[in-house]
Amino acid sequence: MSAKDYELLKKKSAAAGLSANAWLMAQLATNRPVLHWEAETWEAIRFMDEAGREINAIARDFNSGYGTAEQLRRAVHLLGAVYEQLYALRKKGYLHAA
Repeated sequence: MSAKDYELLKKKSAAAGLSANAWLMAQLATNRPVLHWEAETWEAIRFMDEAGREINAIARDFNSGYGTAEQLRRAVHLLGAVYEQLYALRKKGYLHAA
């Protein structure tokens, strides 16, 4: 941070009646940066759609009485895969992914 940036920070925090750190934390809480990872986001959405369709088909089988243990394992695996993909996207900086 340059000296000029620091002076601006001090002015803004003093005007708000907060310490520099408290002002920065308040700004992060209200003005969170949103990073858009278009390709990764759309890939995650497509994966969730595909997994959701497959999970719904498995649920229909169970509701009609024809579900198997293997299908149930597959559904649990798909839910885990969706979570892992969203978690990976969040780690890259997309805050609203999980």
